[in-house]
Amino acid sequence: MGSLPIVSYGFIGLGQMGHGMAKNIRLKIDPASPLVIYDVNPDAMERFINEHPGSKVLAASCPREVAEQADIIMTSVPQARHVQAVFEKEDVGLLAASKASGQRKLYLELSTIDAQVSARIAKRVITEGFGDFVDAPCSGGQMGAENGNLSFMVGAPDEIFPRVLEICKLMAKESSIFHCGDLGSGLKSKLLNNYLSSLTALATAETFNIGIRGGLDARKLNEVLNASSGMNFNSKTNNPVPGLTPKNAASNGYVGGFSLELCLGVLELAVKAGEDLEATMILGKPMLDAYRDAATKADFQGKDSKIIYKWLGGQDP
Repeated sequence: MGSLPIVSYGFIGLGQMGHGMAKNIRLKIDPASPLVIYDVNPDAMERFINEHPGSKVLAASCPREVAEQADIIMTSVPQARHVQAVFEKEDVGLLAASKASGQRKLYLELSTIDAQVSARIAKRVITEGFGDFVDAPCSGGQMGAENGNLSFMVGAPDEIFPRVLEICKLMAKESSIFHCGDLGSGLKSKLLNNYLSSLTALATAETFNIGIRGGLDARKLNEVLNASSGMNFNSKTNNPVPGLTPKNAASNGYVGGFSLELCLGVLELAVKAGEDLEATMILGKPMLDAYRDAATKADFQGKDSKIIYKWLGGQDP
């Protein structure tokens, strides 16, 4: 019996989320399997290669080269326009790669973007014979990506999901990987997750702002909330108040994490989706107004979205 063929992996986008995901892939796949990486920032690629000495990490000069060398290709970039460029930019995009080898590729698009843009690219990938495509956005932030503790929301045909599950398990626990339905359902689920997460982040920030101004000890208040019905992910795992969640962005000057601008873009998509469905939304618009105004403040730009606590006038404990 011959040995199984070596599977090659490709990863595009080594930013705050992508770095951790690519790291865990490299650490967990077969040492003989190459990992082909690409990022628009050459320093990010060089740094990643230096972090994995002696392992099979190869730097590509463009997305097309990733598709030419990898069987499984993952993309994690900030916005829809970046996804479009990665896949469709003339001569250098993923879809500029030759299909002559006959090897059917699997594309996992991990970014959080407009489901309509994702669906259009998916249609091209599938109908033009480039391979299979799934939307698999993830949640858990930079810490979750680095620790291999993300959650994935997968939109994929039933017959593809078992293979996708094994790939996502390189970056997450199986219990946190969800098959949400067919193509597009992963992104729709992710938008709703971000909608709710941002609502609770704002509500948590408001609660602590009131409590600290009223003379309460922030750490004691946090203990109370996390043992009571007010407990939520943002109070317990990624608190917007500096110092209450060690090592998160809020405790590091709001550096890293999920940027305010990216958060705002996702919220706009989520609110628009609700409006298009004529769903009643009481909290969506005031939340969106708050994040929009925060994004206009020069001191907040580029910072983690939990800086909404400072936009409220929140004080350090």
